[in-house]
Amino acid sequence: MSFSKDQIPSEDELEQYFANIAHARGVPPLYQEFRSEKTQSDGIEIHMDIYEVGKEAPTVIFIPGTAVYAMCFVEILQKIGQAGYNVIGFDPRGHGRSGGIRGDYTITELIRDTQEVIDYAKNRFGGNISLFGSSQGGIVAFYTAALEEERIQSAICQNIADLTRTDTIKLVRFPGLTKAIKPVLMTFSRLFPNADVPILSYLDLEKEKLRYFGDFKKFMKQDPLTNHTVKLKVLKSLMDTELPKPIEEIRAPLMVVQGNKDLIFPVSYTKKLYERLTCPKRLEIFKGLTHSMLVENVDTVAPPILEWLNSVHAPRNERASQDGIGG
Repeated sequence: MSFSKDQIPSEDELEQYFANIAHARGVPPLYQEFRSEKTQSDGIEIHMDIYEVGKEAPTVIFIPGTAVYAMCFVEILQKIGQAGYNVIGFDPRGHGRSGGIRGDYTITELIRDTQEVIDYAKNRFGGNISLFGSSQGGIVAFYTAALEEERIQSAICQNIADLTRTDTIKLVRFPGLTKAIKPVLMTFSRLFPNADVPILSYLDLEKEKLRYFGDFKKFMKQDPLTNHTVKLKVLKSLMDTELPKPIEEIRAPLMVVQGNKDLIFPVSYTKKLYERLTCPKRLEIFKGLTHSMLVENVDTVAPPILEWLNSVHAPRNERASQDGIGG
């Protein structure tokens, strides 16, 4: 099945595509357990995939990373849902099935999208909410947690970053070159914010292996919903978006998860930031796992994540189970 990258496929086409992928990976069609809903952020339609348990159950809001969309992580999201949580996986603007120009966003805009989904979750299920983000989505969850510590119970971040730190530049494909041209890039991003930049020019995704597809680059090539480019203003945003408050002042409980074979986020970088956190926190480094662990190693990474969620949401979760709502 081939798709045009210029338009989002129909729901029937996507259902067939998801069914083919599930069959090839040897897993059930878990996407069928989620229902599609929409909300709005800055007038842009935001697509959500919802696993509903019930109003008394806690809610986990999932934020995917660069280029991808929530249903790429369907296995771990379904496992969280099966454990008794409402799950809302959403595609940020310019990603997946959401509105907006493909690859056109800033980190600040993605934070606003997340805040809108928090509003939706509070109205739909109540205020017992944790955020969960992967890669760029982990950074967005981290930043949003600093802003929304009164409205969330915790955030789980696969990778964190302070985008204004000088050592954050190590996270791109060619850190030495990027450091040298950063002043030029920042100038050009102001002059030509909507110029297209290939994602593979700053993230080495061929090194990220995926079962069935071979590597992440090959997955992107055949997938109908992934982005191949971002606007130049995205790179500027990834270099100059300030944390809403100093790391030491963040109060929301945070769990940070990472594979020690992550080729994009060095463990040493993550640990430096983690050590500065003064909030309730947990760091889980998975031996031998890569940046793709939330897709490739669900049975390994899910138990400690669920342990964290159960500890954060214990009182409400216990009541939900007693009422026959929890899983």
